Amino acid sequence: IGGGIAGLSAAAELSALVLEGEAAVAHHAAGRSAALCKPRYGLGQDMSRWPMIFGAGETWYAKPDAGALIVSPAEEHPMAPHDAWADDMVLAEGLARYEEMVSEPVTRLIANWAGLRTFAPDRVLVIGRDAVEPAFFWLAGQGGYGFQTSPAASVLVADLLGERRPVVSDALVAALSPARVA
Repeated sequence: IGGGIAGLSAAAELSALVLEGEAAVAHHAAGRSAALCKPRYGLGQDMSRWPMIFGAGETWYAKPDAGALIVSPAEEHPMAPHDAWADDMVLAEGLARYEEMVSEPVTRLIANWAGLRTFAPDRVLVIGRDAVEPAFFWLAGQGGYGFQTSPAASVLVADLLGERRPVVSDALVAALSPARVA
């Protein structure tokens, strides 16, 4: 379940079913935090076309957003589903790793946030009807790639829920099915 008000609302409505289902499909949730900052070297510059950059071993990442930079410690700590918040120490450690690799320090945070990401054991999306409760439809396990995968995943979901032949191969549908991890 995603973060924020929508995620919290969905969690309140579906928590029992999702938690029971997560145990059956063996998903786990992992926290991720980030900070929005405007480094001094970014003042007066259009950072929107800057590339996304990663620390060695993906120990942090930074990418342009809204005229500033999102910097994340890229942490992945398994945890129970809850309303997520940024851990100050984890955020500070990630920002320190970022600062070790760039010429300008982070002097002020504009905002910070955190969220939970879900993962299947094989770290592949889970899309399809639940084998035990077919009225429950899985769209989970996006990990940190929900924004990137959502356009294609939504087409597949629409096809499956609309009982239409998916535009993707049967092999891909099977590879994403909850049956593979049940």
